[in-house]
Amino acid sequence: MLYYVPMKRISVISLKGGVGKSSIVAGLGLALRDKGLKVGFIDIDVTGSNLYSALGLDHSPKWILDTSNKRVIVPFINGVWLLSISSHTGEDFAVLWEGSQNKELESMRALLDATTLSVSELAENLTRVRDTLDSVIASSKWRYVTEILSDDIVTWPEPLDFQITDMPPSTSTEMFSYLENCPDLFGVFIVTQPSVIATTGLRRTIDLLRNRQIPIMGLVINQDGYITRQGELEYQFLSPRADIESIAAKTKIPILLSIPQTGEPERARAYFSALADRILEVKPFILSENSIKRKVKRKVAKSLVRNLL
Repeated sequence: MLYYVPMKRISVISLKGGVGKSSIVAGLGLALRDKGLKVGFIDIDVTGSNLYSALGLDHSPKWILDTSNKRVIVPFINGVWLLSISSHTGEDFAVLWEGSQNKELESMRALLDATTLSVSELAENLTRVRDTLDSVIASSKWRYVTEILSDDIVTWPEPLDFQITDMPPSTSTEMFSYLENCPDLFGVFIVTQPSVIATTGLRRTIDLLRNRQIPIMGLVINQDGYITRQGELEYQFLSPRADIESIAAKTKIPILLSIPQTGEPERARAYFSALADRILEVKPFILSENSIKRKVKRKVAKSLVRNLL
């Protein structure tokens, strides 16, 4: 069946790493493609970009540069469009953004060491330098995400039905830049695993989305057990299954799908096809604000953090 929908920007989020966001992004996008929809991907993870691998590619397709108009044309491969920093940096090199690895910091350190300042003055000046560089780097990440979301800088060759963004884990500069510069965001959906350790990340993710008033599409439980060769669903004995359903029920976030591990591509595609069907019909919602008690608690916590800095 061929679906016709206006272009929707959606993203996949989890503050905990390793839950399989990139695999879900890739599987969902390819399933939507197979339903006749035009799908574009954006990889916001500016330090550990690996969406190309989840899409089954050996490397990211190289950016096409429109030098006369100073624009980037998003490359097209295997029926989808992919915009990733790996298209520029490659896959074999680390993308170094941290101030501690910045040459300017080391040169400034040498300059400060050569002066006649006291030890305490040197330490204070070096701290200022480091803070300044960290601020510059953070603003660089913010600007990078802003630019790849800009229609003035990036050209998508054809109108899309879905633009799916793979978000980095943790509360990063890149994530907040995306949320701030994407006012027409249709919604996000959360990915988690049914393990006890993942539930902490899930609760924090839900709290972030509530605090920022981000529209939520639902929750996907990934790697929820595994399918044996006999086609039976079993759970890992080393990691007792956490009750994700109770967390979802308490927050009133719908579970879009539970996806087990499987070594059979056809079976995996069936799950992603079902997820695509849910995404096509879902209506995002915004969680209600915290109670007064929680708001005061959050304000006190922020105040304590500021006093420690």
